[in-house]
Amino acid sequence: MGQGVDKVIYECGDLRVDPANRRLTRRGVEIALETKAFAVLLVLLARRDELVTRDELLDAVWGHRHLTPATLNRVMALLRRALDDEAEDPRLISTVHGAGYRFIGAVERVAVPRAEIRAHFGPPPIAQVPAKLEQLIGRDGELARLRSMLSEHRAVTVIGPGGMGKTQCALEAGRLCAADFPDGVWFFDLSPFERAQDWVMALAATLSVPVAGAQTLAHRTAAALAGRKALLLIDNCDRLAVEIGVVVFDLLRSCPDLKILATSQQRLDFVGERLVWLPPLALPPSATEAERIPLEEIASAPAVALLLARARAAQPAISLVRSNVSDIVEICHRLEGMPLALELAAAQFATLSPAAVRERLGRHLSLLASDSAGREPRHQTMRALVEWSYGLLSGREQRLLSWLAVFLQGWTIDAAEAFGSALEVDAAQLLQLHSGLVLKSLVVVDPTLSPTRYRLLEPVREFALQFLRARGEEADARRTHLGYFVQLAEQSHREILDSLAYEWIARLNKEHANVDAALTWAKSDGRDDESALRLAGSLMLYCKSGMHLWLGADWAERALSCVVPEPSHTYVRALLCSGVLNLYVQNPTIESRLTLVVMLAAQLDDRWAQCCASVYLALWDAHRGRLAQAQARAAVAARLAAEQNDDWLLSLAGWAKAWISLGAGEYHDALATLEPLRDLGFDPQQRQMIDIYLGLTYYALGRLREAAAVSINVLDANMRTRGLRAVAAPIELAGYLGMHVARPELCARFLGKAADIRERTQAPLFSFWIAHNEEASHWVRGQLGPDRYYALHHAGASARDEIVIDETRALLREIADGQVSVPRSAR
Repeated sequence: MGQGVDKVIYECGDLRVDPANRRLTRRGVEIALETKAFAVLLVLLARRDELVTRDELLDAVWGHRHLTPATLNRVMALLRRALDDEAEDPRLISTVHGAGYRFIGAVERVAVPRAEIRAHFGPPPIAQVPAKLEQLIGRDGELARLRSMLSEHRAVTVIGPGGMGKTQCALEAGRLCAADFPDGVWFFDLSPFERAQDWVMALAATLSVPVAGAQTLAHRTAAALAGRKALLLIDNCDRLAVEIGVVVFDLLRSCPDLKILATSQQRLDFVGERLVWLPPLALPPSATEAERIPLEEIASAPAVALLLARARAAQPAISLVRSNVSDIVEICHRLEGMPLALELAAAQFATLSPAAVRERLGRHLSLLASDSAGREPRHQTMRALVEWSYGLLSGREQRLLSWLAVFLQGWTIDAAEAFGSALEVDAAQLLQLHSGLVLKSLVVVDPTLSPTRYRLLEPVREFALQFLRARGEEADARRTHLGYFVQLAEQSHREILDSLAYEWIARLNKEHANVDAALTWAKSDGRDDESALRLAGSLMLYCKSGMHLWLGADWAERALSCVVPEPSHTYVRALLCSGVLNLYVQNPTIESRLTLVVMLAAQLDDRWAQCCASVYLALWDAHRGRLAQAQARAAVAARLAAEQNDDWLLSLAGWAKAWISLGAGEYHDALATLEPLRDLGFDPQQRQMIDIYLGLTYYALGRLREAAAVSINVLDANMRTRGLRAVAAPIELAGYLGMHVARPELCARFLGKAADIRERTQAPLFSFWIAHNEEASHWVRGQLGPDRYYALHHAGASARDEIVIDETRALLREIADGQVSVPRSAR
């Protein structure tokens, strides 16, 4: 298959703009950029060094629609921020005041040979091993042992008390072993989960397995991992050890190539589990002996090396010298080489000398020893260190640390700032308190994420949560936490509508545990149905755009539980969320739910919700063949969308109109409706649906090369999102095309894989596809005979997804490039 040159890429310094794949990268790292801003960038690049007037940009990107100047100003600000360009001192985009803009940066227009894109099975971003932040000190022996054990055994659990560094050791082992697992290392932090089933649901979601149907979920999840040479790294199994052990055993029994690396304070207790006890870091000789030993030898002891490395972060001037060697050695011995304890002690070097740290530490540990009878010694030491560090905080710092314990899997600085009012501190004071907790090593910062995220290590979080409860403030903290995430969800809804979908998808992907915890509290101890409805309803656009369809439907269902229907905006939006997201699994309850939304929204004059519900009812009617009713509802939706001047609603209304045309067999009308919708609106999932049905329409009109080309776009979009659900459609379409290029074996194989994906992801065929499916199946059976057809169909269903996806792309590319004859008379 020839490669040829088929696309152009713009290079500007370390920036690369790929128009075909709508990607902006800097030194290979993708930069999130919303659709309109990317479109503006392409216009400016195409006319480099030319003045592009504001009207020309508005016409080219927004299509002659009336918009306020503020809209373009906002998009330009977003674009400049993404490009790291300044309006006052521009390197790339110059403002011509009162006229427009000019791209002034040096640009190279590069013709790029078409790369061979291959599908790959692996973890989506939410389940990937996090980036390494610091060097792991003193664990070379344990890492070598872990690698050896993982090569010989299928399940290894790293055991040790809290604060021993189990998580970081397991993560580094996962990174080092990554090449041994072609299907990826998948990371899951179990600390937010209350049941083992919660982890099964999280695992299923990352595998595009619907979480509905708890009885069969474990079986369907295991089926998705069958034959996969992958490593599941499950962290913080402590509270659920036995339950998790049962799940892990069942997974290993069903998936012979799967391996597990777990961390826990206790064994998971299943047949085949191998344990690696994580010891403390090796200690230097005693303080007495240290006086006679070279400093270099003492500094090389892992406990000393860690203490000094972390102390220098707090106090760069610190070094190991003869005058402090006995103090530093004694601190390491007092703390028994426990990594977290050493890090907490190191933070005190910012204001105390090694001798002062040793003296205060010794006094506190002696005091605690008499009050800790029966507690395992290292647990006693770790708790003593956390308590000591806590005791050194100011009252306000202690209170903030306790409140931060309600966050799961971290927070951003604006989330912490939301506590300011309840804690009676202003933003500047809260930022200072928060920074103090970071400097004292009680709060961990991850600067590799954007925005920067913070978290508490589990031993610290558990301690802080106990103090929060002891203060009687847990309900206040959780109420504030809930309020923040309700406001965040509502902000995401507004800004996604304003074309910031990609930014919010990236941000909210990291907040699932917090959203779930906030919703759970609202529906239980909080008794706050109103906030639960606001939270779930406001996340509809995120869940749809980010393709978290089952998660969003579950959140909406939980929010609506035990709530009496009423004409309120919050109830209507949560009910709308449930109806919209359930369309994609063809749940018939959507009809009654969306009908109620239309009625209540009309009473409330909520035209946005009324329009959205009317569109989805029209889609449902068109699917069911009720075209007259669908047309009436689509007409109402089109009128409301035009009144709202909302790109997303206009795209939805057009999609419904196209479905009606498809249902009536009026393919030219469907094409005329769909083609202008490709670049309308912000919603990645909606764009994907438009391309899927555009491909089907091209196929029905006999425009097979166009059908193949647009189906390749769908496959490539799924490569970026690691989604599986929408891949079924282009595979099916490739199967239909196989009929026209005399490839019956491929046709049978593709139809088998598409059916398998639809069954696994609960994505049943909509009615517009059924006749084409039956035609292709009938043709293949006639060509090959029933036995051969069913054998190939089954082989396709059983094959690895990525293999069939690559085969699909190869056939689609041949057809799109005209490398194979596709006579119109074939149909």
